[in-house]
Amino acid sequence: MLLALFFVLACANLCTSQYNIDLVSNALNISQAAYCLGNMDTWSCATCTDTNTYETKVEIKGELVIFGYNQYIDSIFIGFRGSSNIQNWLSNIQIIFEHPYEDSNIAVDKGFYDLYHSLKPSIETILSNMSMKYNTHRLLITGHSLGGALATVTAFDMIYHSLPYDINYLITFGSPRVGNYDFSAYFNLFQVYTKRITHYYDIVPHVPEEFLGYMHISNEIWYNEDNSHYAICNDQYEEDSSCSDSCAPTKCTSTSDHMYYLNVSMGNDGFC
Repeated sequence: MLLALFFVLACANLCTSQYNIDLVSNALNISQAAYCLGNMDTWSCATCTDTNTYETKVEIKGELVIFGYNQYIDSIFIGFRGSSNIQNWLSNIQIIFEHPYEDSNIAVDKGFYDLYHSLKPSIETILSNMSMKYNTHRLLITGHSLGGALATVTAFDMIYHSLPYDINYLITFGSPRVGNYDFSAYFNLFQVYTKRITHYYDIVPHVPEEFLGYMHISNEIWYNEDNSHYAICNDQYEEDSSCSDSCAPTKCTSTSDHMYYLNVSMGNDGFC
């Protein structure tokens, strides 16, 4: 009850922030650009827009992260690449909780946390250099699929440990569930503009399953099949059964919906 009260107070402003389609579209461009390795260094892919200035990338254990700067929101961006093979990832996902924080009630998926932890030193070094170059500590963190999960863990971990950055935006697309109820409730206390975008019957936001103890963070925006309309979901305390969760558990089986967000084809074979 006390945690719920704190959540209401903390969420009063940011959780009801208007849905900014331009900001979300920019984050989507970054998320897709992270797949386009061949065009990355020249920043010449289909979603490598002039709005964003590419700086560098890091790849560890098969996960690639791109970094750059957006002058219009005066923010450094971090874009996590999603899985290169969604069917293989779904078949081999490990469902094990880890408790890496002082509050032992907070549980995070071990696979996501371990992968983030291997990237963490490089991320912190790059951010330190970029924050001096651009004279800003503001961050936009984004990612699609597995990249969305890593973006969420990164934002949580950086805020929890009070790293010297202002995480102003966390925007994910087709992210799987990352942690348990306590993880989600704790995250929802943070003053971060968060949008968790889902698309129709996309299968990935429904793994790992809720009955295993997993729960999404709030602020879901659910798009219909042809991406022409969206619903702003009511998920402050639990996942909204009228949004993406409405197709669970039997209809949420689409991998094609997972690879198509806001009319952008995602992945290695997407808009590059």
